[in-house]
Amino acid sequence: MRVLSHCPQNFPFNHLSRQFRTTGLSDHKNVWKLTQQDHGSYWTGYLSTRPKYADSFYDLIYNYHATHSRNRDSPTSLSVAHDVGAGPGHVAEKLAAKFSHVVVSDNNASHLEYAKRFLSRSGIPQSSFSYVSSRAEELSLKDPGKAGSADLVACALTFPLLDTLPALHSFHTLLRPGGTLAIWFYGRAHFAEPEYARSCQPLLDEIIDNHYAGVIQGHGSEHLAQWKCVAERIACWLDYIPFSETEWANVTRYKWNTSWAGLAFFTERACGCPLDALPSETKQGEIVIEQEDRKMWEMSWDINELREFVKFIFPFERMDDEPVRPLWEKLEREVGSGQQRLFSWPAVLILATKK
Repeated sequence: MRVLSHCPQNFPFNHLSRQFRTTGLSDHKNVWKLTQQDHGSYWTGYLSTRPKYADSFYDLIYNYHATHSRNRDSPTSLSVAHDVGAGPGHVAEKLAAKFSHVVVSDNNASHLEYAKRFLSRSGIPQSSFSYVSSRAEELSLKDPGKAGSADLVACALTFPLLDTLPALHSFHTLLRPGGTLAIWFYGRAHFAEPEYARSCQPLLDEIIDNHYAGVIQGHGSEHLAQWKCVAERIACWLDYIPFSETEWANVTRYKWNTSWAGLAFFTERACGCPLDALPSETKQGEIVIEQEDRKMWEMSWDINELREFVKFIFPFERMDDEPVRPLWEKLEREVGSGQQRLFSWPAVLILATKK
Protein backbone atom coordinates (compact mmCIF):
# COMPACT_ATOMS: atom_id res chain seq x y z
CA MET A 1 0.00 0.00 0.00
CA ARG A 2 1.29 3.45 -0.88
CA VAL A 3 0.08 6.67 0.72
CA LEU A 4 0.81 9.59 -1.58
CA SER A 5 0.31 13.32 -1.70
CA HIS A 6 -0.13 14.94 -5.12
CA CYS A 7 -0.03 18.48 -6.43
CA PRO A 8 -1.87 19.53 -9.60
CA GLN A 9 -0.10 18.90 -12.89
CA ASN A 10 -0.62 20.47 -16.29
CA PHE A 11 -1.19 18.37 -19.40
CA PRO A 12 -2.26 19.40 -22.90
CA PHE A 13 -5.91 19.21 -23.92
CA ASN A 14 -6.97 17.69 -27.21
CA HIS A 15 -9.06 20.10 -29.30
CA LEU A 16 -11.60 17.49 -30.31
CA SER A 17 -12.92 16.90 -26.81
CA ARG A 18 -12.08 20.20 -25.08
CA GLN A 19 -15.60 21.53 -25.48
CA PHE A 20 -17.06 18.43 -23.81
CA ARG A 21 -14.68 18.06 -20.88
CA THR A 22 -16.91 19.86 -18.41
CA THR A 23 -20.19 18.39 -19.62
CA GLY A 24 -21.88 15.05 -19.35
CA LEU A 25 -23.46 13.16 -22.22
CA SER A 26 -26.55 14.99 -23.38
CA ASP A 27 -29.78 13.29 -22.37
CA HIS A 28 -30.90 12.32 -25.86
CA LYS A 29 -27.50 10.86 -26.70
CA ASN A 30 -26.81 9.12 -23.41
CA VAL A 31 -26.29 5.57 -24.63
CA TRP A 32 -26.37 4.26 -21.06
CA LYS A 33 -30.11 4.96 -20.94
CA LEU A 34 -32.17 1.83 -21.50
CA THR A 35 -35.52 1.55 -23.17
CA GLN A 36 -38.71 0.42 -21.48
CA GLN A 37 -38.50 -2.87 -23.37
CA ASP A 38 -34.94 -3.91 -22.63
CA HIS A 39 -34.16 -2.66 -19.15
CA GLY A 40 -35.37 -5.74 -17.26
CA SER A 41 -33.34 -8.31 -19.17
CA TYR A 42 -30.27 -6.07 -19.22
CA TRP A 43 -30.24 -5.35 -15.49
CA THR A 44 -30.76 -9.03 -14.65
CA GLY A 45 -27.67 -9.91 -16.69
CA TYR A 46 -25.80 -6.89 -15.33
CA LEU A 47 -26.34 -7.89 -11.70
CA SER A 48 -25.34 -11.49 -12.35
CA THR A 49 -22.02 -10.61 -14.01
CA ARG A 50 -20.78 -7.54 -12.13
CA PRO A 51 -18.67 -7.66 -8.95
CA LYS A 52 -20.40 -7.75 -5.60
CA TYR A 53 -19.11 -4.89 -3.46
CA ALA A 54 -17.65 -6.43 -0.32
CA ASP A 55 -18.85 -5.34 3.10
CA SER A 56 -15.29 -4.16 3.76
CA PHE A 57 -15.68 -1.69 0.88
CA TYR A 58 -18.81 -0.17 2.41
CA ASP A 59 -17.07 -0.16 5.78
CA LEU A 60 -14.42 2.16 4.34
CA ILE A 61 -17.23 4.63 3.63
CA TYR A 62 -19.02 4.18 6.95
CA ASN A 63 -15.82 4.37 9.01
CA TYR A 64 -14.77 7.50 7.14
CA HIS A 65 -18.15 9.06 7.90
CA ALA A 66 -17.94 8.06 11.55
CA THR A 67 -14.53 9.70 11.79
CA HIS A 68 -15.30 12.96 10.00
CA SER A 69 -19.01 13.70 10.38
CA ARG A 70 -19.93 16.56 12.68
CA ASN A 71 -23.04 14.57 13.57
CA ARG A 72 -21.31 11.30 14.48
CA ASP A 73 -22.48 11.47 18.10
CA SER A 74 -26.10 12.13 17.12
CA PRO A 75 -28.61 9.27 16.89
CA THR A 76 -29.62 10.65 13.47
CA SER A 77 -26.06 10.75 12.12
CA LEU A 78 -26.81 7.81 9.80
CA SER A 79 -30.37 8.64 8.92
CA VAL A 80 -30.49 9.56 5.20
CA ALA A 81 -28.43 8.33 2.27
CA HIS A 82 -28.89 9.34 -1.37
CA ASP A 83 -27.97 6.87 -4.11
CA VAL A 84 -27.36 8.95 -7.26
CA GLY A 85 -27.55 7.20 -10.63
CA ALA A 86 -28.98 4.21 -8.82
CA GLY A 87 -29.49 1.98 -11.86
CA PRO A 88 -30.95 -1.36 -10.70
CA GLY A 89 -30.94 -0.41 -6.99
CA HIS A 90 -28.29 -2.79 -5.66
CA VAL A 91 -26.33 -0.01 -3.92
CA ALA A 92 -29.52 1.40 -2.39
CA GLU A 93 -30.27 -2.05 -0.97
CA LYS A 94 -26.91 -2.15 0.83
CA LEU A 95 -27.25 1.42 2.09
CA ALA A 96 -30.68 0.61 3.55
CA ALA A 97 -29.02 -1.81 5.97
CA LYS A 98 -27.19 1.14 7.53
CA PHE A 99 -29.42 4.18 6.95
CA SER A 100 -33.01 4.61 8.06
CA HIS A 101 -33.98 6.12 4.70
CA VAL A 102 -32.47 5.94 1.21
CA VAL A 103 -33.33 8.29 -1.64
CA VAL A 104 -33.01 6.45 -4.95
CA SER A 105 -32.47 8.76 -7.92
CA ASP A 106 -31.78 8.27 -11.62
CA ASN A 107 -32.38 10.28 -14.77
CA ASN A 108 -34.08 7.33 -16.46
CA ALA A 109 -37.62 6.41 -15.40
CA SER A 110 -37.15 2.81 -16.57
CA HIS A 111 -34.12 2.45 -14.30
CA LEU A 112 -36.20 3.62 -11.35
CA GLU A 113 -39.01 1.24 -12.28
CA TYR A 114 -36.60 -1.69 -12.21
CA ALA A 115 -35.04 -0.46 -8.94
CA LYS A 116 -38.48 -0.35 -7.31
CA ARG A 117 -39.16 -3.93 -8.35
CA PHE A 118 -35.70 -5.04 -7.25
CA LEU A 119 -35.99 -3.36 -3.85
CA SER A 120 -39.53 -4.65 -3.33
CA ARG A 121 -38.04 -8.15 -3.28
CA SER A 122 -35.30 -7.23 -0.80
CA GLY A 123 -37.35 -7.77 2.35
CA ILE A 124 -36.65 -4.19 3.42
CA PRO A 125 -39.74 -2.09 4.28
CA GLN A 126 -40.56 -0.02 1.21
CA SER A 127 -41.11 3.01 3.40
CA SER A 128 -37.31 3.01 3.71
CA PHE A 129 -37.03 4.23 0.10
CA SER A 130 -38.16 7.23 -1.89
CA TYR A 131 -37.59 7.72 -5.60
CA VAL A 132 -36.60 10.80 -7.61
CA SER A 133 -36.38 11.03 -11.40
CA SER A 134 -33.78 13.68 -12.09
CA ARG A 135 -30.42 14.41 -13.62
CA ALA A 136 -27.78 14.38 -10.91
CA GLU A 137 -26.85 17.98 -11.65
CA GLU A 138 -30.44 19.12 -10.96
CA LEU A 139 -31.21 17.16 -7.80
CA SER A 140 -30.79 20.17 -5.54
CA LEU A 141 -33.16 22.17 -7.78
CA LYS A 142 -35.93 19.54 -7.93
CA ASP A 143 -36.80 19.99 -4.27
CA PRO A 144 -35.03 22.89 -2.53
CA GLY A 145 -36.50 21.64 0.75
CA LYS A 146 -34.14 18.67 0.56
CA ALA A 147 -31.05 20.86 0.78
CA GLY A 148 -28.87 19.77 3.68
CA SER A 149 -30.93 16.61 4.23
CA ALA A 150 -28.47 13.83 3.37
CA ASP A 151 -25.80 12.33 5.59
CA LEU A 152 -24.29 10.45 2.65
CA VAL A 153 -24.40 10.94 -1.11
CA ALA A 154 -23.21 7.85 -2.99
CA CYS A 155 -22.42 8.03 -6.71
CA ALA A 156 -21.37 4.67 -8.16
CA LEU A 157 -20.18 4.28 -11.78
CA THR A 158 -21.89 7.51 -12.81
CA PHE A 159 -19.73 10.55 -12.12
CA PRO A 160 -17.63 10.54 -15.35
CA LEU A 161 -20.90 10.95 -17.31
CA LEU A 162 -21.89 14.05 -15.35
CA ASP A 163 -21.28 17.77 -15.75
CA THR A 164 -18.48 17.96 -13.20
CA LEU A 165 -18.90 21.26 -11.35
CA PRO A 166 -22.73 21.38 -11.39
CA ALA A 167 -22.81 17.79 -10.10
CA LEU A 168 -20.41 18.59 -7.25
CA HIS A 169 -22.49 21.66 -6.40
CA SER A 170 -25.67 19.59 -6.42
CA PHE A 171 -24.17 16.97 -4.11
CA HIS A 172 -22.74 19.63 -1.81
CA THR A 173 -26.18 21.24 -1.54
CA LEU A 174 -27.88 17.92 -0.73
CA LEU A 175 -25.45 17.10 2.07
CA ARG A 176 -25.75 18.43 5.57
CA PRO A 177 -22.57 20.00 7.03
CA GLY A 178 -20.26 17.15 7.93
CA GLY A 179 -21.96 14.84 5.44
CA THR A 180 -19.97 12.43 3.29
CA LEU A 181 -19.70 12.25 -0.50
CA ALA A 182 -18.61 8.84 -1.86
CA ILE A 183 -17.80 8.53 -5.56
CA TRP A 184 -16.55 5.25 -6.98
CA PHE A 185 -15.81 3.55 -10.26
CA TYR A 186 -14.34 0.23 -11.34
CA GLY A 187 -13.04 -0.98 -14.68
CA ARG A 188 -13.28 -4.13 -16.75
CA ALA A 189 -12.59 -7.56 -15.30
CA HIS A 190 -8.94 -8.60 -15.20
CA PHE A 191 -7.45 -12.05 -14.99
CA ALA A 192 -6.15 -12.15 -11.42
CA GLU A 193 -3.73 -15.06 -11.78
CA PRO A 194 -0.48 -13.67 -13.27
CA GLU A 195 0.10 -16.61 -15.62
CA TYR A 196 -3.31 -16.07 -17.24
CA ALA A 197 -3.15 -12.29 -17.07
CA ARG A 198 -0.14 -12.30 -19.39
CA SER A 199 -1.63 -14.48 -22.10
CA CYS A 200 -5.39 -13.91 -21.73
CA GLN A 201 -5.92 -10.27 -20.77
CA PRO A 202 -4.81 -8.86 -24.15
CA LEU A 203 -7.29 -11.19 -25.89
CA LEU A 204 -10.13 -10.17 -23.58
CA ASP A 205 -9.29 -6.48 -24.01
CA GLU A 206 -9.34 -6.81 -27.80
CA ILE A 207 -12.73 -8.55 -27.73
CA ILE A 208 -14.23 -5.84 -25.51
CA ASP A 209 -12.68 -3.07 -27.63
CA ASN A 210 -14.27 -4.54 -30.76
CA HIS A 211 -17.75 -4.25 -29.27
CA TYR A 212 -17.23 -0.74 -27.93
CA ALA A 213 -15.76 0.44 -31.24
CA GLY A 214 -19.11 -0.25 -32.87
CA VAL A 215 -20.78 2.08 -30.36
CA ILE A 216 -18.15 4.81 -30.27
CA GLN A 217 -16.96 5.19 -33.85
CA GLY A 218 -18.82 6.05 -37.04
CA HIS A 219 -21.42 8.42 -35.56
CA GLY A 220 -19.73 11.76 -36.11
CA SER A 221 -17.14 13.90 -34.36
CA GLU A 222 -19.45 15.14 -31.58
CA HIS A 223 -20.42 11.61 -30.61
CA LEU A 224 -16.78 10.54 -30.61
CA ALA A 225 -15.73 13.59 -28.58
CA GLN A 226 -18.27 12.78 -25.89
CA TRP A 227 -17.02 9.23 -25.56
CA LYS A 228 -13.41 10.41 -25.65
CA CYS A 229 -14.15 12.86 -22.85
CA VAL A 230 -15.66 10.17 -20.62
CA ALA A 231 -12.83 7.73 -21.40
CA GLU A 232 -10.17 10.30 -20.48
CA ARG A 233 -11.90 11.07 -17.19
CA ILE A 234 -11.91 7.39 -16.29
CA ALA A 235 -8.35 6.82 -17.53
CA CYS A 236 -6.96 9.35 -15.03
CA TRP A 237 -8.56 7.44 -12.15
CA LEU A 238 -11.01 10.32 -11.59
CA ASP A 239 -8.19 12.65 -10.55
CA TYR A 240 -9.80 15.29 -12.77
CA ILE A 241 -12.48 15.87 -10.09
CA PRO A 242 -11.60 19.10 -8.25
CA PHE A 243 -12.56 19.52 -4.61
CA SER A 244 -12.63 23.16 -3.54
CA GLU A 245 -10.88 23.65 -0.21
CA THR A 246 -13.59 26.15 0.77
CA GLU A 247 -16.37 23.54 0.35
CA TRP A 248 -14.78 20.14 0.99
CA ALA A 249 -12.44 18.65 3.57
CA ASN A 250 -10.69 15.34 4.31
CA VAL A 251 -10.51 14.33 0.64
CA THR A 252 -9.29 10.73 0.42
CA ARG A 253 -8.71 8.88 -2.85
CA TYR A 254 -8.41 5.08 -2.72
CA LYS A 255 -7.06 3.33 -5.81
CA TRP A 256 -6.81 -0.40 -6.30
CA ASN A 257 -4.63 -2.14 -8.90
CA THR A 258 -3.28 0.91 -10.71
CA SER A 259 -0.50 -1.20 -12.24
CA TRP A 260 -3.06 -3.02 -14.40
CA ALA A 261 -4.07 -2.02 -17.91
CA GLY A 262 -6.31 0.80 -16.70
CA LEU A 263 -9.61 1.69 -15.08
CA ALA A 264 -11.71 2.03 -18.24
CA PHE A 265 -13.94 -0.66 -19.74
CA PHE A 266 -12.13 -0.20 -23.07
CA THR A 267 -8.83 1.11 -24.40
CA GLU A 268 -8.07 3.92 -26.85
CA ARG A 269 -8.20 1.31 -29.60
CA ALA A 270 -12.01 1.33 -29.24
CA CYS A 271 -12.04 5.11 -29.77
CA GLY A 272 -9.80 4.95 -32.79
CA CYS A 273 -7.80 7.93 -31.53
CA PRO A 274 -5.36 8.68 -28.71
CA LEU A 275 -6.69 9.43 -25.23
CA ASP A 276 -5.03 12.48 -23.70
CA ALA A 277 -3.82 12.71 -20.12
CA LEU A 278 -6.07 15.03 -18.11
CA PRO A 279 -4.63 17.42 -15.54
CA SER A 280 -4.74 16.08 -12.01
CA GLU A 281 -6.85 18.17 -9.63
CA THR A 282 -5.49 16.35 -6.58
CA LYS A 283 -4.37 18.98 -4.10
CA GLN A 284 -1.64 19.08 -1.50
CA GLY A 285 -3.07 17.67 1.70
CA GLU A 286 -5.42 15.21 0.03
CA ILE A 287 -4.73 11.58 0.92
CA VAL A 288 -4.13 9.09 -1.88
CA ILE A 289 -3.97 5.42 -0.93
CA GLU A 290 -2.89 2.92 -3.58
CA GLN A 291 -3.20 -0.82 -3.05
CA GLU A 292 -2.45 -3.85 -5.19
CA ASP A 293 -5.05 -6.52 -4.44
CA ARG A 294 -5.67 -9.33 -6.92
CA LYS A 295 -8.53 -10.55 -4.73
CA MET A 296 -10.49 -7.29 -5.08
CA TRP A 297 -14.16 -8.41 -5.38
CA GLU A 298 -12.84 -11.74 -6.65
CA MET A 299 -14.95 -13.68 -9.16
CA SER A 300 -14.44 -17.22 -10.49
CA TRP A 301 -15.61 -17.75 -14.10
CA ASP A 302 -15.27 -20.27 -16.86
CA ILE A 303 -15.21 -19.17 -20.50
CA ASN A 304 -19.02 -19.18 -20.79
CA GLU A 305 -19.42 -17.01 -17.70
CA LEU A 306 -16.76 -14.66 -19.10
CA ARG A 307 -18.83 -14.42 -22.29
CA GLU A 308 -21.83 -13.41 -20.18
CA PHE A 309 -19.78 -10.65 -18.55
CA VAL A 310 -18.83 -9.28 -21.97
CA LYS A 311 -22.44 -9.55 -23.14
CA PHE A 312 -23.70 -7.41 -20.27
CA ILE A 313 -20.70 -5.11 -19.87
CA PHE A 314 -22.73 -2.49 -21.74
CA PRO A 315 -26.25 -2.31 -23.25
CA PHE A 316 -24.99 -2.98 -26.76
CA GLU A 317 -27.72 -2.68 -29.37
CA ARG A 318 -25.99 -5.43 -31.31
CA MET A 319 -23.03 -7.52 -30.23
CA ASP A 320 -21.58 -9.26 -33.27
CA ASP A 321 -19.17 -12.00 -32.18
CA GLU A 322 -18.24 -12.98 -35.71
CA PRO A 323 -15.27 -10.56 -36.04
CA VAL A 324 -13.87 -11.75 -32.69
CA ARG A 325 -14.64 -15.45 -33.05
CA PRO A 326 -10.94 -16.33 -33.54
CA LEU A 327 -10.09 -14.35 -30.41
CA TRP A 328 -12.71 -16.21 -28.36
CA GLU A 329 -11.42 -19.52 -29.69
CA LYS A 330 -7.86 -18.66 -28.76
CA LEU A 331 -8.97 -17.35 -25.36
CA GLU A 332 -10.85 -20.58 -24.66
CA ARG A 333 -7.74 -22.60 -25.47
CA GLU A 334 -5.69 -20.44 -23.09
CA VAL A 335 -8.28 -20.51 -20.31
CA GLY A 336 -9.17 -24.17 -20.74
CA SER A 337 -12.64 -25.39 -21.66
CA GLY A 338 -14.78 -25.66 -18.54
CA GLN A 339 -11.97 -24.39 -16.32
CA GLN A 340 -12.62 -21.73 -13.69
CA ARG A 341 -10.26 -18.77 -13.61
CA LEU A 342 -10.07 -15.95 -11.09
CA PHE A 343 -10.94 -12.36 -11.98
CA SER A 344 -10.54 -9.12 -10.10
CA TRP A 345 -10.99 -5.39 -10.71
CA PRO A 346 -9.21 -2.05 -10.79
CA ALA A 347 -11.23 0.45 -8.77
CA VAL A 348 -11.22 3.95 -7.30
CA LEU A 349 -13.14 5.37 -4.34
CA ILE A 350 -13.15 9.08 -3.49
CA LEU A 351 -14.42 10.30 -0.13
CA ALA A 352 -14.94 13.94 0.87
CA THR A 353 -16.63 15.79 3.74
CA LYS A 354 -18.87 18.80 3.25
CA LYS A 355 -17.58 21.76 5.21
